[in-house]
Amino acid sequence: MISLKDFSPRLYQENILKLCIEKNCLVVLPTGVGKTAIALLLAIDRLNKFKDSKILFCSPTKPLCQQHKETFLMHTSISEEDIMLYTGLINAKKRSDQLVSKKIIVATPQTIASDITNNRMILDDFSLLIIDEAHHSRMKYANTIVAKHYVGTAKNPRILALTASPGSNREKIKEICENLFIDEIE
Repeated sequence: MISLKDFSPRLYQENILKLCIEKNCLVVLPTGVGKTAIALLLAIDRLNKFKDSKILFCSPTKPLCQQHKETFLMHTSISEEDIMLYTGLINAKKRSDQLVSKKIIVATPQTIASDITNNRMILDDFSLLIIDEAHHSRMKYANTIVAKHYVGTAKNPRILALTASPGSNREKIKEICENLFIDEIE
């Protein structure tokens, strides 16, 4: 069993988590109030529920990806060997080979979209796709390519999208929700 360590979720995070366990959600919260913590809690739930599954955490920049990896290492019982910073700096063949043994993959959506397009990655055994900075999920941005492939291939799909700024009007928010297969906004 994967467990939480050195972190106690706040009540609002636990309440949001309940909905995220049941439905694909877009979580809109200000910067610094715990969106990543909700992702961490949901990832633990999915990995414990689907023992042989993996988690894909997409974030738009390598520094943010590194930060998310460190958060998982700091606040879960997941070992360093089970988490991978999946970047274009790693040879494509080596990335693909390493993917097999990892539980959590943290990557930019561009790297994942490229590997999907080039048939180097299939997301069938991933039980959670986390999209950080989800407001970028418009038109044919890499997030939308990844989400579409994920929904079409995953055996036990769940999507969690995170943002502090979803858009300035209903049409932009609706587009993000459609592109990421979102059921609820929290």
